[in-house]
Amino acid sequence: MEAMSKRSCFSILVCVVVHLFVAVYAPTPARAQSSRIRIMPTDGAELAVGQRFDLRVEATGPDNGPPPRGLRVTLDGTDVTDANILDEGVGGERGAGGTGASGPGRRRAGRAPANSTNLLIRDLSFSEAGVHMISARTADGAAARVEIRVHRREADVDDTPRVRNVILLLGDGMGTAHRTAARLVSRGLRSGKAAGRLAMDTMEATGLVMTASLNAVITDSAPGMSSYVTGQKGANNQIGVYPDNTADVFDNPRVEYLGEMLRRTRGARFNVGLVTTADVTDATPAGNAVHTSDRSAGPGIAAHYFDERDTNGIAVLMGGGARHFSPNGEGDDERADGRDLVGEYRDAGYRLVTTGTELGTIQAEAEPPARLLGLFHPAHMNVSFDKVGAGRYSRELALEENASRRDQPMLDDMARAAIRSLAAHSSDGFYLLIEGASIDKQAHAVDAERTIWDVIELDRAVQVALDFAETTNNDADPTNDTLVLATADHEAGGLAIIGVGNEPYAPAALGTAVRDYAAVFRFEREQLLDFTLNYDVDEQGYPRDPDPSRKLIIGWAAAPDHYENWTSNRLAQEPAVARPEPSGDTERPTAIANPERDGPAQNSDNETMTGRTIPGFLVKGTIENGAHSCKPADQCQGDIPSEPHTISGHTATDVPLSASGPGALRFTGTYENTDVFFKLLRVLAGE
Repeated sequence: MEAMSKRSCFSILVCVVVHLFVAVYAPTPARAQSSRIRIMPTDGAELAVGQRFDLRVEATGPDNGPPPRGLRVTLDGTDVTDANILDEGVGGERGAGGTGASGPGRRRAGRAPANSTNLLIRDLSFSEAGVHMISARTADGAAARVEIRVHRREADVDDTPRVRNVILLLGDGMGTAHRTAARLVSRGLRSGKAAGRLAMDTMEATGLVMTASLNAVITDSAPGMSSYVTGQKGANNQIGVYPDNTADVFDNPRVEYLGEMLRRTRGARFNVGLVTTADVTDATPAGNAVHTSDRSAGPGIAAHYFDERDTNGIAVLMGGGARHFSPNGEGDDERADGRDLVGEYRDAGYRLVTTGTELGTIQAEAEPPARLLGLFHPAHMNVSFDKVGAGRYSRELALEENASRRDQPMLDDMARAAIRSLAAHSSDGFYLLIEGASIDKQAHAVDAERTIWDVIELDRAVQVALDFAETTNNDADPTNDTLVLATADHEAGGLAIIGVGNEPYAPAALGTAVRDYAAVFRFEREQLLDFTLNYDVDEQGYPRDPDPSRKLIIGWAAAPDHYENWTSNRLAQEPAVARPEPSGDTERPTAIANPERDGPAQNSDNETMTGRTIPGFLVKGTIENGAHSCKPADQCQGDIPSEPHTISGHTATDVPLSASGPGALRFTGTYENTDVFFKLLRVLAGE
């Protein structure tokens, strides 16, 4: 076997000479193999030089059988088995029988199945670029190996300018059509050309991002976000971790985030900011700082933000989700451990703001706070359609239960405050995530207006970021430059621009909704229909009336059954509801179109701004609705049975990424979401 000598340095091991096998690995069978071995990181994973990660190897025996024995693990030919932090188990072997780790902090791990033997080593890293191999085998002859490619962090050309700050603006669920719709609605057309551009349209470079997750062609927001800032493909529902076989959702093997890595290598004056219109513990913000296999573990995520602030570097945290930060019994809180995180943040020097007015007061102060905690809603913040249109075309904030939530800031307000705070107190640079979260949530709701309004809101935050970058990138200091990225984690809803309103068929004029209102181009010699839009927008780019006679018509490829009347809704509701339907001897819930949204229900939300009722028509959906049971029953375990989906789904469509600032041209072309991490590192390490 041909071998070559390399050096790899690990934070818990000394630098040792190891051997990288370059020939095909062919273990010699010893006896009947009954064990299965899984290694994390996965085969083909990519890491950066110096990026920390955890190694976990799981050898699993037959169900109800004994655990495999004699698990040995090598890294680049060097046996690392003795570094296993798991407690001794069967026969004194560490990890045998599913033992966990009883150490403090990061040296803790939950129990695994009793028929498994496992290895866990925390905080490894590679000191050299290239291909590295992890191999594992058990005494019964089972074997597995993975190859990991490690990238150098240095720029590949000498004249690449070094970036100090990165601002990543992410429109959750925002595909190309979402951006196009926002431009058409807020800017319009003139003589067949865009009458104006979105801020995203003006950025220097644009590429396309492939979004599949580790275990699915269609990702969810958790790995969709964390892939950008770890360089790793993650499993759906998981952020900043690899899968494992324990029940503890916070003990999974980790991989280091971009913000953590820069905080560790640049120093304590490098800070991280997370700004979102969602609950701050939602998948996208959490997918930049917290490591968990459960994106829905809100109280735990809130605690990890605070408890690991020295390593995650979070100096600014703003959005909704206040219920996760107060002790049990206060308001809409969901904490069961009695922790008063708001008090703990205050004691640690964070300035708390809970309304848009308070945030405006901070903006007016001469010195911005060094640490900022903004909690503006118990859950997800209200969307821009309902804030901008309050009292005119939206009744959402007029509801009694929303009386205390009428003073919320817009996303561009939060972006401005976050940038001002970070720029003033981050001499080693900062990383800032700004998320327009409800582009996705309103696309799930098959609500065209609320989706498009939130793209417009995100674009206003993009302009705030570009304005800041303009000041840093054109001053006399070459060391303070800022790179701005605008992208999405995935596409949501299968949104498509399918037509323009046919004025003579306008629902308000007809008194009913007709499918024929969605007009498409005629191949006629003389075109009599007016296929241009007639929105009247305010100075911020939001339409004053969401339902002009010639409005943009939106279709949805991944929607459930729903009613459509081509007019905006005064209230935010889901497009479908789950109702029991007879199915043999049992009642099975099935998703049906929501009769209270544009449907035939007596209290249906199907009125125009002026109060005219417009009955809708049924649009049949395309995604699973739970109508058919899974047969035979013994093949329907886990998540196999169909579900009554009452919202639209994500799609696997590539999403655009636009970039401005030093290194922007690296982001042209078509590439994996994980590639963004390595592109960022090279720009951040420029000359």
